Amino acid sequence: MPNSKNHSFIEPQQERSRKRFEAVLKTAEFIYKNQDDYDLTVQDIARLSGMKRPSIYKFFPSNESILEALSYKYSSSLFGLVKKNLNNLNYSDEKELIKAVVDVYAIYVNNNYCISELVFNVFSKNFLIEEILKLIEAKSAGETKKIKFSLSILMACLGDSLSQEKVITPSCVAETKKACLLYLAS
Repeated sequence: MPNSKNHSFIEPQQERSRKRFEAVLKTAEFIYKNQDDYDLTVQDIARLSGMKRPSIYKFFPSNESILEALSYKYSSSLFGLVKKNLNNLNYSDEKELIKAVVDVYAIYVNNNYCISELVFNVFSKNFLIEEILKLIEAKSAGETKKIKFSLSILMACLGDSLSQEKVITPSCVAETKKACLLYLAS
């Protein structure tokens, strides 16, 4: 989990507290995935998890902080897949890196549609761009400013496709790659 100084939720240090923290996230995830018109409230989480509201507020001062923690969870999972898929690529070939990120992002989102909004929110976009750039900077001497903007284009294109079509289509993946590569070439 992230450093609690940078986020609105507080990561517990003790084992018992970590279990309660995870129980809150698991319950919130259940609500998020199973309600079409979800309204994630601490009261509902407390009721479903059997925890008292003060125990939840200890880690999550607001409903938004719970969504932020869920976003972090899924964004971290997505970043792990991106990192794994980039390991075998030549980091000096920015085009191949971007194409791989587009593919991984599309597959992950299509396989996890019910949580897709969580990886397209502002927190997740910023987190993923920052982490992917750190990874690329650590392994490449190249300029990452264009990669940063390409990642923003990637997320905008895929997010738009998802909101319109409820899936990231192969044609959207191809067009997203084209847009990112055109920007890198400019």
